[in-house]
Amino acid sequence: MCYNFSMAKNITFNQPVAELIKKRVSCRSFDGRGLESKMLEALEKFPAGLELPFNSRLRFGIIDREKVKAESMFSTGSYGMIKGVRFYLSALVQKNAPRPWEDIGFALEATVLYATALDLGSCWIGGIFDRKHFGRALGMGADERLPAVVAVGRPDVKRSLRERLVRWSDKGNLRKGPAGLFFAGDWQAPLLYEGLPQWAPVLECVRLAPSASNKQPWRIVFRDEYFHFFLDRDRAYSALMPKADLQRIDMGIAICHFQLAAAEAGLKGEWSENEPQVLGTPGHFEYIISYAIR
Repeated sequence: MCYNFSMAKNITFNQPVAELIKKRVSCRSFDGRGLESKMLEALEKFPAGLELPFNSRLRFGIIDREKVKAESMFSTGSYGMIKGVRFYLSALVQKNAPRPWEDIGFALEATVLYATALDLGSCWIGGIFDRKHFGRALGMGADERLPAVVAVGRPDVKRSLRERLVRWSDKGNLRKGPAGLFFAGDWQAPLLYEGLPQWAPVLECVRLAPSASNKQPWRIVFRDEYFHFFLDRDRAYSALMPKADLQRIDMGIAICHFQLAAAEAGLKGEWSENEPQVLGTPGHFEYIISYAIR
């Protein structure tokens, strides 16, 4: 399978990308109010204008919980742990699409950052939600699937006890350090930020990316002027979440952060499939994509 990889056109926000990435947190307590129609229209149109790494044909929509509820299609979302949310961003994809997961992660995460720039809160939901009823609300076809949604709205002033407990159990405030994620040449040598100072802010934006259960499954090895992205697959976790490949969606989120931060810093490059032969690559690592420095 061939892809026409390219560095997508620059995506601009009203704030620096690095600031938006640091500002964004998983919000599980919303104020329950609606959003203006112009804002909803902007949120729905934004991802449709993106150039995606794997050129998937996605269809975007917004689910209004009030409409779903009125049609007896109410879903509590992810374990009922989200309070006061009314709207959900969504991406539908053809079931036979070859590489949709990374593109869904890329597109919805870019929209999450766009929402953050509008002072909205958001929370990814990929594990447990009512795909059947949410899909019906979107007019999902028999040949489409709904891998994930993003709750979006105005954050509540005060986090609920439930949200604090969920963040504690998910270790939502913790991240692996750079030495566990980024490598130089092989898997034994950590890629130190001071070794590539111009790329350090980009890699830090990747490190801060959200991921399912905060697993941070991306691993990047830098060699021969390429950043090679691998997925550190947790097979047991994948078996628990059969409806969508959440870890590949996480890879799309990491790719989004990398690309946006690089573009904003004026660093040039392009995506390609160029799998390296790295001695000692663990058997559960899956090659995803490479980024060549120009």
